[in-house]
Parts: sequence; structure tokens; C-alpha cells
Amino acid sequence: MSVANCHSIKHALTEHLLAGVVVQDVRDMCVATIPFPTIDNRFVDVFFEHRAADYLLIHDGGKAVNDLILQGIKITDFMHREFEMLAKRFDVAYADEMFQTGAKLGEVANKAYAVAMCSAVAMTRLLDGSRPLEESPINAQLATVLRRWGRRKARVQERVSVKGEVKQHEFDFVLHPRGSQPIALSILNPTAGPLSAAERFGFKSGDLKGTRYGQWKRVAVEVKAEVWSRDARMIVQRFSDAVIEAPSGQLPSFQDISATLDSLAAA
Repeated sequence: MSVANCHSIKHALTEHLLAGVVVQDVRDMCVATIPFPTIDNRFVDVFFEHRAADYLLIHDGGKAVNDLILQGIKITDFMHREFEMLAKRFDVAYADEMFQTGAKLGEVANKAYAVAMCSAVAMTRLLDGSRPLEESPINAQLATVLRRWGRRKARVQERVSVKGEVKQHEFDFVLHPRGSQPIALSILNPTAGPLSAAERFGFKSGDLKGTRYGQWKRVAVEVKAEVWSRDARMIVQRFSDAVIEAPSGQLPSFQDISATLDSLAAA
């Protein structure tokens, strides 16, 4: 192959990377989107936090683990050990459910790519064949109830992605009643524990607060409600307009859910 052709290939690759890398200043952090595609059809975000004049903490914000949980994957001890080995292979660390490392300014590119690669590779766990949440019984049951309630009242959307100030989020369902703000429903499945699910819901609500989606009314559906702790419930109640409890995956009656939605649509 000629030198000219090799130069053209290098130029094409460089242009692709330049076009795909986006860096934003968000809440005293730099957030870089790096064009490493994951199997759930997104690019990886890497977060940079200043710890000293020339030293930064670089991490993926727990995005990989968070998205795996949202897709219905239970993060086991074995998976944690697997992520630790993956991080070690790329000379970073896995701690607090994040791929992370520290670096001086001159090393940030190499370390950021290492963190991004770990975060992208971790998402291959979705290939395990685990059933995603949208196919779980509670989702199907709720979809049926919402479509029934929405007849002549509201348009129903499933799996709605919205952009927060820091990261992308998803609602399981969004209802659009006539003459009222949308009603966004989040199914909180305690696969990694109720408190973890509640904290993620709280972060999503806070991250959307300064956007137009922050005006939407929020409904939280607590799956396996009998295992939720008082602290977890308090977090959910603080960041939601209504809570639907689903003990052992069983929804309340259609009449009870309808009354909740009617009240929100009328407010």
C-alpha cells in the first residue's frame, strides 16, 4: 500500500476521533465523551475532577455499572472481581463501582482512554443473555395498565431517553396527558439493593432539575417493596411526586394506579 494511502487512512481516523471527542465543563468537572461505542448504543463518558493544581481524578462516574443495573443485570461479587482484573489490565483501578485512576495533566489522555476502554468493555456483560428489565413481568404488567389508563387521556411512550446536566438518563414510561405536564415513571428494581436504587433515582432527579425534564411529574415504582428500607423509601419520596409499591413484583389494582395518575394529571 502506498504512503499516500496510509496517510489518508491516518487522516480519516484522526478526523473521526476529533469529531467524536466532546468535552464539557459541568459542575466543576470536565466531562469528555470519547467515541468508544458500547453494545448498548452509546459513547463512553469520562469525568475529570481536579484534586491538586496539576493532578486529576479520572473516572467513568459508575456509568457502566449503573447502566448494567438499569438493564436488569445483577452485579455479583464475581463480576466485581472481574471488573477489578479488567481495570488492573489497563493499569487503572475499580472501586466504588467506578473505573478510576489519578493522573497529572500530561498523562490525562492515556489514562482517560484506559478508563473509557474499561467502561466500554464492562458493558459486554449485556451479552450474557440476562433478561433486560423491559422484558420483565413488572414492566409488561405496568405497560398494560398504562395503556389502559391512557385511552382517551394520554399518549404513552416507553423507554424515553433524556439529557441531564451531567449524563444521559432514561425513563421506563412517560405519559403525556392533555393540558398537563408529562408524567415520567421509573421502575426501581433493587438488584444491587434498595438504597442503591434509591440513590440512583435521586441522582437522576437532581441531574434533570435544571432542564425542562425537571418540570415533569415523577412516579417511582418500588419493585419488591417489602425489602425496601426506611432510608431508601425516604430518598424516593423526596424526589418523586408519587410512589407505587409493587411487593414481590405485583402491582396494585388498576383502580389504585388510575387514582394516582388521575391526581397527577389534574394537578
